[in-house]
Amino acid sequence: MTVTPNSSSKILGLWRRSPRSSNSSPTLAKTSPGPAHGDPDIPAAGDVEFQSVNADAKLGAFEMSIAVFREAASLASSIPYMGAVAGIFLQIIRIKGEVDLYREMWEEVMYDVVKVVDLVRHFSASCQRHGLCDENTFPQNFIGIIKELEQCVRLLPFGSNRHLYLAFYFCSFGTSEFVRVAEVLSQCRGKTKFEQFKRGLARNDMVREIQRCDRHMNRIFERFMTAMVVDIRFQQLFAERAQSTSVSVPQNVPMPMPMPMPTPLPVPVPMSMPVPMPISMPMPPVYIEEPQTMLPYPLSFPQPQLAEPSMRPNSHVRHPSAGSSSVMSYPHPIRPQVFFGRDAELKKIVDLIFSPTSPARVAILGPGGVGKTSLAHAVLTHDQVVARFGDCRYLIPCESLNSRDALVVALADRLSLLQPGSTSDSYFVGLDSRVLSVLASEECILCLDDFESPWDQPGPGRRAVELLLADVTALSSVTVLITMRGGERPKETAWTLPMLPPLTNFGRDAAKRTWESLAGTCDEWAEKLIDAVDCLPLAVSLLGSLAEVSTAEMLWERWKKENIAVVEKEKGDKLSSLDFSIALSLESGRMATDSSSRRLLGILSLLPDGMSASPSPEFRRLFPDIPDISRSLDTLLGRSLAVRTTDKRVQVNSLVRLYCENHGLATPGDQLALRDYYVTLASHGYDNLGPDLFKRMMAEMNNMGFVLQKSLAWTHPSEITPVVEAMIAYTQFCSYIGNFSDAVIACAIQVPGLSVETLGDCFASLGLICLSDGNVNSAQEHFSRALILHEKAQDVVGQANDYCHLGDVLYRNDEVEEAKRHYQRAYDLYVQVNNACGQANVLTHLGDVYRKLGNLQESCAHYQRGLALHQEQRDQLGQANDLKGLGHVYLRTDDIQRAKECFEHALELHEAVNDRVGQANDTSSLAGIYQRLDNLAKAEEAYKEALYLHNQVNDDLGRGNALSHLGDLYRKQNKLSLAEDHYTQALQSHEKALDKLGQANDLKGLGGILYKQGDNNKAIDKYNAALKLYEATNHSLGKANCQRSIGHIHYSQNRLHDASRMFQDALENYKRANDNIGQGNALNGLGDVERRHGGLSRAEQLYKQALQAHKKADDKVGQGNDYKGLGIVYEKLYKLKDAKEMFEKAMEMHKQSGSSKSEKQDEVHLEKVDKKLARGPRIKTSGLST
Repeated sequence: MTVTPNSSSKILGLWRRSPRSSNSSPTLAKTSPGPAHGDPDIPAAGDVEFQSVNADAKLGAFEMSIAVFREAASLASSIPYMGAVAGIFLQIIRIKGEVDLYREMWEEVMYDVVKVVDLVRHFSASCQRHGLCDENTFPQNFIGIIKELEQCVRLLPFGSNRHLYLAFYFCSFGTSEFVRVAEVLSQCRGKTKFEQFKRGLARNDMVREIQRCDRHMNRIFERFMTAMVVDIRFQQLFAERAQSTSVSVPQNVPMPMPMPMPTPLPVPVPMSMPVPMPISMPMPPVYIEEPQTMLPYPLSFPQPQLAEPSMRPNSHVRHPSAGSSSVMSYPHPIRPQVFFGRDAELKKIVDLIFSPTSPARVAILGPGGVGKTSLAHAVLTHDQVVARFGDCRYLIPCESLNSRDALVVALADRLSLLQPGSTSDSYFVGLDSRVLSVLASEECILCLDDFESPWDQPGPGRRAVELLLADVTALSSVTVLITMRGGERPKETAWTLPMLPPLTNFGRDAAKRTWESLAGTCDEWAEKLIDAVDCLPLAVSLLGSLAEVSTAEMLWERWKKENIAVVEKEKGDKLSSLDFSIALSLESGRMATDSSSRRLLGILSLLPDGMSASPSPEFRRLFPDIPDISRSLDTLLGRSLAVRTTDKRVQVNSLVRLYCENHGLATPGDQLALRDYYVTLASHGYDNLGPDLFKRMMAEMNNMGFVLQKSLAWTHPSEITPVVEAMIAYTQFCSYIGNFSDAVIACAIQVPGLSVETLGDCFASLGLICLSDGNVNSAQEHFSRALILHEKAQDVVGQANDYCHLGDVLYRNDEVEEAKRHYQRAYDLYVQVNNACGQANVLTHLGDVYRKLGNLQESCAHYQRGLALHQEQRDQLGQANDLKGLGHVYLRTDDIQRAKECFEHALELHEAVNDRVGQANDTSSLAGIYQRLDNLAKAEEAYKEALYLHNQVNDDLGRGNALSHLGDLYRKQNKLSLAEDHYTQALQSHEKALDKLGQANDLKGLGGILYKQGDNNKAIDKYNAALKLYEATNHSLGKANCQRSIGHIHYSQNRLHDASRMFQDALENYKRANDNIGQGNALNGLGDVERRHGGLSRAEQLYKQALQAHKKADDKVGQGNDYKGLGIVYEKLYKLKDAKEMFEKAMEMHKQSGSSKSEKQDEVHLEKVDKKLARGPRIKTSGLST
């Protein structure tokens, strides 16, 4: 926050404890300030109220530092801002004593305040001790540091004394944060019950503010300390070289002042934090963490002068590691020891380097933690690369470079072009030209790691960096490799084709191998962790390293509580902390200043499925103060914080989503806007949706579920009911489309204070999910509980729905009579409240019941009544279900054409309401029609389409039925291997759906395959297993089919008595099921038995009865078999002309049905009869032929 001088009185008012006089000045004097203790706005030392001796030691250490600092500041009359800062600190202490919440969180903030206070005290004392209170004597290099940081925040008015910049740094950059600390502390303090109540409601906001204070206090300390340590190192190097080369240090670059060590802090300084050291001590290079990356100096530091070409030995360019005179130390490429899953990318880059179009210009892009730096190291240490470039392999970390000039200086230093010398502006003249000249002198490979740091800057800085890179890549001697966070390459450079696509997370196998190489073994807990971090290389490596000293199971338990905070070996390093790596992408470059993009990222983090790449106007209106959502999306895509999916949506990966959630990037207003949007969308329900709305709801399924769950925490209890009702509607929609997740409704059930009626609706919805997923027992339990609640609430419609659902459970369990009673009870309740739609739905269910019981007349009547009511209510879904039921009734009565019309009409209506399960069932029914009409190719195509639809909605029952029908089709075509595979898959699906009838059909089909393969004993075992299931479900048609199949096996084994008994039992069951085809087949089998027994007259009668049944059903295969049977009988009776006529008709029927095998058998019989006719009349002999 930037505060102008005329508004400072409001801010400074926070610092005063109480007015001392009516004429107290609200601002600090700009000129000639007196001692700090004389300022009316700064409390005197005696006014400080420290904590009691029982206060914790950490706060005591802080207060002691404040007291010591204030004494030093009061003596530093020429550094007036020190006293002002002390006043802020004292006010913070006073308020902190009254804070009764968030104590532990505040301790972390106070530690950081302690560190900054220590530094201010030491620098203040040093300025006084060394007399550095004059512009001409104050170290100019420190002024450079402070100038660089001065632009961060401007809070207080200051004079023209240049020597005050050191103090001003803390009072401008730091004071704004201290003021914020004071403000947040004041908000935490609550003296009245009402204030405490309000504070409790705003707890999430308060926690975010405290965390913000903590981050920014750390940033103050880190940035200043880094700058000071690097500058001290420079000055020490200059001094060492001046002594060794007898070159005097220029007068305007004085030696830095001795810097005493700060007072020991209450907590240890993080390892990534540089600590100031006395100049007399040897200063080691300042490293960040593995791989060893040197902190480059800020651009505005005074730099050494460029050596003249005649003074620069070639060895410094060719072999910088030997006798190099570079100011900073740069890491050499190190071959990664743990490197999996990137072989293809490595080979591609090496091939580009050695392609005929070399030198290559390759950009390794991708999000943070994906392994860009490791891949670059692998390239630089590849055997072919080493052999070609030798020591001319330059790796320059760019993480801390923030401009073109800084990059130029780093290049010059890496090429050993710098030496101590003048700090005048002429230092920069020609520097970039000399760097390019050296690079052009010999063939080399240059890798600029983390190139996004200098490049991703707002304003003209980006263009300048792009042009510099273009100058480098224009050199024919230089192979250039850059690594960058994001998915956008710098312009002006002709990147080598084909361009390397941005890296993504590596595969699961590579992730497991990485884990094993680090932890030794990869167990089930390790695999859970690997999946949880989406196989992100950095996360897998860090967790694998942690598992070496811990266990994967313990890490998994921590992950469930802490998520990405677990993935950390050391704070403050992008290679050792997943949290820090993600933060780097958010808090650097353009993202640091692009509040709209950061806010949009917070919104996207609440949407697992992301948002459309072209958001709708309705969605844009949710966030009117984000000026250009599309532009912000492009920014997130460019930084690889989001990705574009194949369905044209923009999505944030799960780890970035967790980070955003942990750090509260989404504002409360954004949360409520999303809540209202998705509550409205979910409340549309599931039936009679238009195609556009249905498509929109399908695209937003996961977003709806996630936001609805989060809305329970975002919403005040008094407004929670609409959210829960939306969750109920969402769950019903999930069941409708085949998404059987109960996560959302399970959360709704846990909401305290729900009405009895609403809670009953929740359990009913949960029961629907369980029933759709085949969990029948759980479904029955939930429906029963819902019924109790609805009865208690006297909700008649709710009770009727529960009875209907319980009827569905009983129907699935083949307790058909009990299901009928529940449906009838539901119907009566709907009549009681005059609910026509409910009545119509129950009539449809009763039609299903009567059809299953074989009472086709009652079934047809109920379907027709239901259809009439659904038409009155304009309920397309209900009409479609009625028509489907009628189609099956007509099919059972062999009215093929009417059945086909019903199925086709039902399919149109199911498509109109986007009911995919209904569409799949209709398509499967039509396939059965095509099969009956002997159009086997069209039947197969329709069955496959039905299978596809069932798979889309995870419908195990429908999937099993479609697979079983395909098995029947392939078995009839003698494709036995294919048929067996489909029956086996169908059996698994039916077992999962707990469908006994389906399992019986599958077992019967497998029995038919075994029979065709000649394994009669195993075939009978399968048929008997199926027969038991048919009997358990009281399924007459299934029993009849099994009995007829067993009869055929007995017939083939010449067990004619057993065969006759089975065919007769089958005939009775076919009659119960009103199945004409089955009756014809059973009669045909009985005719075969009688014929073999020698009862030709009786056999002739049975074949004729079978033929009538098959003609009634228009079954050409059956008719052909009947004609063949009659032909054999007439041949035995030596009625050769009649026999010939029958065989010709049989051959024609089998030809029409596509039964080529039967057609050939008919042809053989016909040839035999023709030969007999050619020989003339003969005397009939005894003897039977089969």
